[in-house]
Amino acid sequence: MGNEAAILLMSHGDFAKEAKNSAELIIGPQDNVETLGVHLADNVEALVEELKQKVAKLDVSKGLVVVTDIVGGTPMNLAGNLMAIDNLLISSGLNLPLLLELFLNRQQEIEKIKELIQVAYQSGQTIRTQDDFREEDEEDDQIL
Repeated sequence: MGNEAAILLMSHGDFAKEAKNSAELIIGPQDNVETLGVHLADNVEALVEELKQKVAKLDVSKGLVVVTDIVGGTPMNLAGNLMAIDNLLISSGLNLPLLLELFLNRQQEIEKIKELIQVAYQSGQTIRTQDDFREEDEEDDQIL
């Protein structure tokens, strides 16, 4: 650890945990990562305590990157309790392309990680329609 930023993934339900599992399926196990899921029955005070316990397990000497699922949700609001940590970056929009980019580049400085997250958001989405697939099929037919 020590040479890479710590990562905390937070979401409604088990999304953060399963996103981590999916990323590890692709690129292998990751150290210095914790997840926190918020469920309907959870008590906010208990969640704050759990959050503190999870962060205490992490080596944050190179910084802490917190990624939540949505802006304005309970996970993002809870992350606000971490503002006293140096080199803290809190981002919303947890998704697999972003998480892979983060895991593969977490040895970078926090400012560079911030840039990488922004690029991952911009390049991580593709919208395809039936017309797109038809055009590809027609192009493939022309090549043959």
